[in-house]
Amino acid sequence: MLLIFFFSNQPANVSEKQSGSILVLLNLIDENEITNDDERIKKLQLLIRKLAHFSIYFILGILLTLSLNTLNIDKFYIKAFIIGVLYAFSDEFHQYFIPGRGSQLKDVFIDSLGVTFGILIIFILIKKDLLKLNLT
Repeated sequence: MLLIFFFSNQPANVSEKQSGSILVLLNLIDENEITNDDERIKKLQLLIRKLAHFSIYFILGILLTLSLNTLNIDKFYIKAFIIGVLYAFSDEFHQYFIPGRGSQLKDVFIDSLGVTFGILIIFILIKKDLLKLNLT
């Protein structure tokens, strides 16, 4: 959650540079194109940012599920989902106050999908007997 807060607390220009750096790393653009206003680059940067939203909340969903189970919390799947979605809402609210950033309901949806898929992965691993958890 601290990592999510850290990324959300960065101004828009820093976030754009980071997503641009990922594109350079993937050899999709040259380093001098990071700040380019080209529409293709903007779309790629947006895609990277949305994938980052999904991915980091996917990991959060996994960690919440495993943590709540370890603590012997009843209905840990549901509670992991609720905590993840509430955190997604609070994260978007927080971004509203960051220069150049904004709050978007579609980001909450993407984050919630990430949490859901993270929880589903744990659920499937348990059902397939590939992961043993404390299911009391």
